[in-house]
Amino acid sequence: MAAKKTSPGLSREAIVDAAIDLADADGIAALSMRRLADALGVGAMSLYRHISDKDALLAAMSDEVGQRFPYPLDTSPAWRERIRIAVEVDWQIYRRHPWIVLAYASPRLGLGEMGLACLDWLVAGLLELTDDVEVATEMALTVWVQIQGAALAAVSEELMQTRSDAEDAGGLADLLAGIHRVTPPSHLAALAGRGGESGLTDPLTMLERGVEHLCRGFEARLGR
Repeated sequence: MAAKKTSPGLSREAIVDAAIDLADADGIAALSMRRLADALGVGAMSLYRHISDKDALLAAMSDEVGQRFPYPLDTSPAWRERIRIAVEVDWQIYRRHPWIVLAYASPRLGLGEMGLACLDWLVAGLLELTDDVEVATEMALTVWVQIQGAALAAVSEELMQTRSDAEDAGGLADLLAGIHRVTPPSHLAALAGRGGESGLTDPLTMLERGVEHLCRGFEARLGR
């Protein structure tokens, strides 16, 4: 079979866009340079004229997603408002592109040019609480980790490509629903039958509560 020729319209931008579409459709594990080349209708070697390897591709994809969901870098709200904005924007990113939670968790892939700009913006707000940029950066990264953890809980089924019926949810969901597949542990038994109103199994509710705990902790730690 003859090798595919390079498309005259092939560009780094087109490659990254197609890679994002593939990852959105089938997950990051299904993304390969060969499959990407097939989707673009070119030979696999053509991609390497624009992207050096898969790691470079994943980094470019992560940065592009950040460009599509930017923080308002030209504004200067107070630190709590910056954290609220970060939660809102990042939650949208993770829900729209579930695979990105894995890429953003990697120091090699998650902090490209846009990622660093967003981190700098968040750190700038947290410098209202401290004069130490390292402490402010630590707090900003802690907020990001909190968001990533909640997002992972929300998108885990998409990442594993599985779905669970409500009646087979198991664990804490069963306990809250009053379903006793096993004898509840002593302390958690008090939660039996309370239902979903508590928000304990809703990732976004737990994210908002967790971030509020963090914010209060930041203030207490720094005596504000």
